[in-house]
Amino acid sequence: MVKFFRKIRQQLLAENKFRTYLVYAFGEIFLVVIGILIALGVNNWNEENKEHQLGNDLLIRIHRDLVQDTIQFSRLINRNNALREELKQELVNVYDGIGSMEEVHRLSDTWDNLLDQQFAPNDNTYQSMLHSGSVGFIKNPELKDAIIDLYSDYDQISTLLGSISDWMIGIASHMDSETDFIKFGSGVSDLFTTPEMFNADDYAFLNEKDHPKFKLFIRAMSSVAFYQKVNNHYRSELIKKCTTVLNRIDHELQKQ
Repeated sequence: MVKFFRKIRQQLLAENKFRTYLVYAFGEIFLVVIGILIALGVNNWNEENKEHQLGNDLLIRIHRDLVQDTIQFSRLINRNNALREELKQELVNVYDGIGSMEEVHRLSDTWDNLLDQQFAPNDNTYQSMLHSGSVGFIKNPELKDAIIDLYSDYDQISTLLGSISDWMIGIASHMDSETDFIKFGSGVSDLFTTPEMFNADDYAFLNEKDHPKFKLFIRAMSSVAFYQKVNNHYRSELIKKCTTVLNRIDHELQKQ
């Protein structure tokens, strides 16, 4: 192709058609410029299409993470509600009087389960987006802001629950240091294999309502119940916010 155009130019110069040569030269330059512009346009379109696809892939992954979060939050809320009812009944039994070690074991199991309130949402995709700078691939500004706001709530709630957990663990540790209630935990009770090591004296304080150890026990139970209640409240709020963002992601993907 280059040889063809060069041959035409040489022919025009040989025939002394300088004006025609200039017109042709300018025309050739124009075609080259148009070709470059078209190539740039195609390249830009390819880049935009690539970023668009990356943005959709990120939305799909965030959607998957939020669905998993809502399922996890709902499961923990239901579990906590059931445990709270168990704790209510166990406290009724305590105030009625503890008559056997089996009753204390049941109470200890409920206590251990209530302590398990770890807040661990699925934020791997979002954290990866932040570190890689790919948040900008989500082109809908309102949707992008909604996602950022949601994960900001995750961080704030995680910090708040962490502070309450530290407070609650402090009370629980104090109880463990002042009483033998920890001996009834499923993770350690098998260590105490003789009556001398493990007997009714270990829970006698539970039948002395005015004893400081009993009051400490009730305070510890109340703190873990409060921690559980707060966890349920914030998980319920996050389910609502996750559902809103999920609906907006669905709407955005359906537009494609």
